[in-house]
Amino acid sequence: MQLSLSRSSSSSSSRCGFLGIVAVVAAVFATVVPSASAAYDVGCLYPEKASKDLFQARRDIVFPMSAQLVGVETPMVIRGSHIYTIGMAACVAYHTPGMKDPITLQPTRFTVPKFAQNPYSMMMCIAQYTLHIADDPVFHKNRLRNNHGYDVMLPSEMMDLKEAIDKCPADATSCGGGCWDMCRKFVEYDYDPYFIGHYLGFTMKNYYDTDGWNSEGDLRYSKTDGDVVPCTGNCRTYQPTTNYTPVADPRSYEPYDEATKYECTGDCRRWQPLQEGDEYGNLVEQEFVVPHIGKMATTYLREPSLSLNDPEYDLYQDSLKVIEEVKYTSSDQVRKDAITLFDNKLQVRRLIQDKVLEQFGDSRDISFQRYIMYLAGISSAEYDGVVQAWHEKAHHDLVRPTTVIKYWDDDMLETFGGDRGMNGPVEIKARDFEAFIRVMPHAEFPSGSSCLCKTYQEFTDLFLTDLYNRTVVDFTDAYSREYPDMAELLHVCGQSRIWGGMHYPEAVPAGEQICEGLGALAMDWYKTVENGKIDELDNLWYSNDTLPVCME
Repeated sequence: MQLSLSRSSSSSSSRCGFLGIVAVVAAVFATVVPSASAAYDVGCLYPEKASKDLFQARRDIVFPMSAQLVGVETPMVIRGSHIYTIGMAACVAYHTPGMKDPITLQPTRFTVPKFAQNPYSMMMCIAQYTLHIADDPVFHKNRLRNNHGYDVMLPSEMMDLKEAIDKCPADATSCGGGCWDMCRKFVEYDYDPYFIGHYLGFTMKNYYDTDGWNSEGDLRYSKTDGDVVPCTGNCRTYQPTTNYTPVADPRSYEPYDEATKYECTGDCRRWQPLQEGDEYGNLVEQEFVVPHIGKMATTYLREPSLSLNDPEYDLYQDSLKVIEEVKYTSSDQVRKDAITLFDNKLQVRRLIQDKVLEQFGDSRDISFQRYIMYLAGISSAEYDGVVQAWHEKAHHDLVRPTTVIKYWDDDMLETFGGDRGMNGPVEIKARDFEAFIRVMPHAEFPSGSSCLCKTYQEFTDLFLTDLYNRTVVDFTDAYSREYPDMAELLHVCGQSRIWGGMHYPEAVPAGEQICEGLGALAMDWYKTVENGKIDELDNLWYSNDTLPVCME
């Protein structure tokens, strides 16, 4: 008989999670694993209101989560998405004998008994895990409990599990030594999938709170100490923990000289905050978003490196090219649509992932659990990609075209005038120049977008070709633009940043260059975690979205 979870409560994450664990074998919990007879019937446990199509069930949970990321800066969007997808992969791993932990790449700390080894239990685990990542600052906690029929509970309702985890040393090798309470609870709750989701939520949350992003804002950089120190008050999330500061802009203190305004050397070539405003007259200057992650953030596939040389832009000639590109864009709706699409990485990921489902999921070539691992793999490549790109960006610290062009002041330009709905260029003064869309608050070189799209292309092609000997083809995006394959999608992704005037052309191939190989490393990661076990169980588990009849 399944035990009710309603009697339990909990609050926050603990340190007995993944951090510091080298290898804890599954035998740790062998003494408390119940017999193979079913403790719950998944056909009876799976909620009636939840979709029985597991691919749709995942969408029902994910799409409200994605909506919370609108307006969030790209690095935090990627980190938030990664926390979620790795948690989904953990739900698969802990319900699959022999799979590895997706964080430590060691044997999972335990495996649920055979009666719980099915994709419906995985989905319930995922639904519960979702409530734990709501604690991350990029999500709005009060808008996430749309559970689509799942019997999820807030982490604050599982205090006894949190306390039991806290008592268990991180290097525990048996259920003794302070871990007995935690071990006993897995039997007490019959390995209920919501309970497993809570366990993974607490341990994962603790891990990601200390991943170098300073997401809790509990650290600051001290200029006095020349080091990272605790925040003592008025702490803000994602504050930099390195000594990055924009250089003083010589445009602001050197006398304006008409004869030399096109010359730009020294600090003139360094990144400067752009002004942003709204319709109510609020004006702000940008700050370089998370400049510290290249040096401080945890990575999972490889350490970030510095391999790019300074592109040595001719800022006058190259800026003229930017003006021309944006001029052409003002008359080209196809370009405008592409710029909008590829500026939103959630939309790009969704375009690719939906095509994978259409060409592999509808035919059931790919199982639910393998699709979850595909998502975790592409997310791992994307996550390491953004850290790598930011490492180079902060190092080179190069100025955006907008800053350069505006300094030309009274020069007349024929280009985009600010009205995206207008078809064609207008004459404006150089001081009024803007890119086609908002220029993101970080340095120009290299392109983060081309880096990320490279990871999408490389991993997707490798994953699908390795498993199915073919990859996705014939994309059509929301604007009816067609892409014959992932290579074309990658090309348009990079070009859209040039069309929009956010980058000089050299930044795009540089972004692809630094992120090349991350897709292959993510494929290695996938194979390590999957460990050949999904192949063994795909045919034994219930078919991908056919829920067994409740036998009670």
